[in-house]
Amino acid sequence: MTLIPPPLRNDCFAMPQGAHWTPVDVALALLRDRLTSVTGTETVAVSDAAGRILAAAARAARSHPPHANTAVDGYAFSQAGIGDGPQTLFLTQGRAAAGAPYRGTVPPGHAIRVLTGASLPAGTDTVVLQEDTATDAASIVFHGPLKRGANTRKAGEDMQAGTDILPAGRHLTAADLGTLTAAGVASVDVRKRLRVAVLSTGDELRDAGELATDANIYDANRPMLLSVIARWGYDPVDLGRVGDSQPA
Repeated sequence: MTLIPPPLRNDCFAMPQGAHWTPVDVALALLRDRLTSVTGTETVAVSDAAGRILAAAARAARSHPPHANTAVDGYAFSQAGIGDGPQTLFLTQGRAAAGAPYRGTVPPGHAIRVLTGASLPAGTDTVVLQEDTATDAASIVFHGPLKRGANTRKAGEDMQAGTDILPAGRHLTAADLGTLTAAGVASVDVRKRLRVAVLSTGDELRDAGELATDANIYDANRPMLLSVIARWGYDPVDLGRVGDSQPA
């Protein structure tokens, strides 16, 4: 029998004779048909929830801000009676600061020193910027008019207690964790992570750090793929490597 060589192709990427490659669209259709969604859920602390998928809408545990507060450093007073032109108000002793509210009531015709983030004291509804005032420690002067509520934030202006603040299916970001925490949410229900395993095959493979001859190569794909899987938010499973032949 005389052997006849096939036509020369000289192309290592050409499809071998008799081989059949599944088209990409067919392969994707098969994956969509055979894969199922991860439906299990678990509860995790908000601090550990970055990259997770919300299984249910997250609701605000309390309003944010919880009370009307001041958006600037300045002086708080009742806007009633404030008109155009120069205004003079007597200073009430004390001040309101974030975490240190003023416990009394500011009388009409008076103002009180307030710092950014402080709850508005009783008897006040408006704040004038510190930079827009002059004071002698007994009173302040400034130019009107100021609209009611100027330089303040309403209670619940960002989020209302009991309302949904993030929808189910949300891929949680670092900013979302800040939103949840600001609303008093300590834990959330999320989908369980998808587990993805990586197995390397080949007699020629060695792990970095192992003794390798000229006939060996280091397994670079496995650590790379495991890292990508973890960065995508899945649980990587390292199955190690196996040779090309099944053990007897």
